[in-house]
Amino acid sequence: MRKLVLIVAAGLAVAGCAGSPRITEVQVSMMEFGFQPSEFSVTAGQPVRMTLVNDGTLEHDFNIMEFPMEMTSAEADGHEMGAGMEPDLHMSAMGGESGVTEFTPTVPGTYEYFCSVTGHKEAGMVGTMTVLAP
Repeated sequence: MRKLVLIVAAGLAVAGCAGSPRITEVQVSMMEFGFQPSEFSVTAGQPVRMTLVNDGTLEHDFNIMEFPMEMTSAEADGHEMGAGMEPDLHMSAMGGESGVTEFTPTVPGTYEYFCSVTGHKEAGMVGTMTVLAP
């Protein structure tokens, strides 16, 4: 099983270059205690460049527990996960910081994302990424 630790940031736009696959640009902002947008869609088999922006003052992260994908790029972030927590997709950013990662989702479906910082998910830091069929 692939495990991933990243720093990430993320608006929705599509960009492409002739001769290379189109990359879907996604920006997700985090703040106390929510994600913006709380729902977005990408397409299976299409590369995604995700930017995670922490507009809050507290540390936040973005996690999807089971997420079939191929990683293109990731940055290790040194973020400590809780015991027994091993999401397939994990990104974090301290307050006022951001990061970027690239991946290609491989299986259509609906995937919940959430902040794993103690109490944040319970306070409403959850969202949904839908992976559409190509």
